[in-house]
Parts: sequence; structure tokens; C-alpha cells
Amino acid sequence: MNINDVLELVSKERDAVEQNLLENLDSDVEMVNKVASYVFESGGKRLRPVFLILSALMCGYKGERSINISGVVEYIHTATLLHDDVIDGALYRRGKKSANNIFGNDITVLCGDFLYSRAFMNLVKDGDSKIQMILAVAARTMSEGEVFQLIKTADVKITMDDYLKIINSKTAVLFSSCCEIGAILGGKSEEHQNALKEFGKKLGIAFQMADDILDYLGDPEKTGKKPGTDLNEGKITLPVITLLENATPQEQKRVRNIIVDESATDENLNYILELMHRYEVKTKSEKVVDTYIQEAKQNLKIFDKSIYNDALDFLADYMVARDR
Repeated sequence: MNINDVLELVSKERDAVEQNLLENLDSDVEMVNKVASYVFESGGKRLRPVFLILSALMCGYKGERSINISGVVEYIHTATLLHDDVIDGALYRRGKKSANNIFGNDITVLCGDFLYSRAFMNLVKDGDSKIQMILAVAARTMSEGEVFQLIKTADVKITMDDYLKIINSKTAVLFSSCCEIGAILGGKSEEHQNALKEFGKKLGIAFQMADDILDYLGDPEKTGKKPGTDLNEGKITLPVITLLENATPQEQKRVRNIIVDESATDENLNYILELMHRYEVKTKSEKVVDTYIQEAKQNLKIFDKSIYNDALDFLADYMVARDR
């Protein structure tokens, strides 16, 4: 099985989600529709809807609600991306100019707000109070995670627990919600719902960790990004935490000074990258990621074997592939 096999497995559902996303851009203010359409036409694999739909299919659900709720999830996710890009001053997203780069910060933030409101309008139409609460809590948690990350920017005293709180809030909670919702749609027991909730949480954490590793130690030709973006933004992630755990006191001091002074010059970045290679930070960080993925996959074992189960198992590994 490869990623194309998985995407082909839910190709009709993915097409329906794309149609759902565009059909619900019905604002009377044309600029809102223009900005949102620009973002959605940038593409993406729609991984969160894919996880929701596959989870639902694995649990025996065959209806249309998985499409509508996937649209809700993608609206919430896209709203957070719009807001994140404004906060980070991002110039590009998925290889294209970011919305804030084209339309300005004010309009981009407000269009993100529109997507949030549209998401919850559609969620109310669905009418399931349990699913409404899951996604409402997820949206709240994501907002709290963004604030907490800002508080911890350039904070050299950040702990592994702090880091896990950030990536669980900003990334893992929505994957977790998608998988849990799939079990609810399929009418599965609370045990099965919790298993898929935990599966999504663990793989979401691993996904963000893998992305953070690539930011420093990935191949720029494959990632499309210059190494050290997180350093420029003062974000202290798994590779830096791992480096500080292994470096000498003198090296730790210089790394911390670089972070605190926000002096992410090429010289300083190269110094940090040299230390990361010396202390095998990539290998050590990847071991942490692999642990989370294996723990995630354990939660699939209570479900009957099926092509959908196999697809979720494959996706867990794909999410943290070294060459993505």
C-alpha cells in the first residue's frame, strides 16, 4: 500500500469534501469568498478529512455526514492556518504566496473568523451534540495552544511537557477529534471511540515532531524550506530540546543566547546545525517520534482487520516519513 492507494480508496469522498468546502463559501462580501477560495485552491491532501472518513468507514459508517463534518474540520483547520500565518508573518504557504502576503493581515484574520463561524453553523445543522462539543473543545484548545506557544517563544526554560502541551493543542487535538468522530458516526462503543481518539492524538504529536525535525534537519530540496524557520520565530521544538539535553554547559549557554537574542544569523544557525549533527539529534529525535507512532498503531488492534484499518496503519507511518 502507498499514499496513492490510500487516497484512491477515499477519492469520491475527498472530491465531495472539496465540493462541500467551495459550496459553503456563500458570504455576501465577495472578498471573503475570494480569500477563502484562494486558500482552498492551494490544494493539500486534506489529511484530517481523510482520517475522519477512513475512521468512519472502518467503523462501518456509509452515510454523508462524514463529508459534511470533514468540511467543518477543514474550515477550522484553515482558519487556524490563516491566523498562524499572520502571527508568524509568513510569506508562503504550500508553495504559494500566503493569504496575508496578498490580501493583508486585517482581511486575512477576519476571513479566518468567517471560516470559524461557517464551520460551527454547519456543525449546528448536523445536530449531534457530542460531535459539536468535541470540535468546540478542539477549537478552544487550539486557540489556547497558540497563546501558550507565544508565551513560550524564545523561553529557554521550556520543558518537554511544555512542548508536548503546545503540539498537542495546536496539531494533535484536531487529528484526535477526527478519528474519534469516525467511531461515533459508526456507532461504536466508548472503548472504540477512546481507542481512535488516542490513535489520532499520538499520531498528531508524532506528525508535528517529525515536522519540527525537518525544519532543522530536513532536505531543503524536499521540504521546500530553508532550515531554521522555527529558530527565526523563536520556537523551541524537539530538536533544540534534544540538543540542550546533550550539549556541554558552554554549548548550552551559546544556544540559549542565540534563542533569547533572536539572532538567527547564518553563522548561528550553522553553529546549531553543527551541534545537532555532532550529538546525533536527528536520530535521537526520530526515536521519540517512532515511539509515539508505535503507541498510536496499538490502538487500531481492537478493530476488525479491513482495508480501512490497513490504510490508517499505513498513514500513521506515512505521516512521519523521513522523506516527505
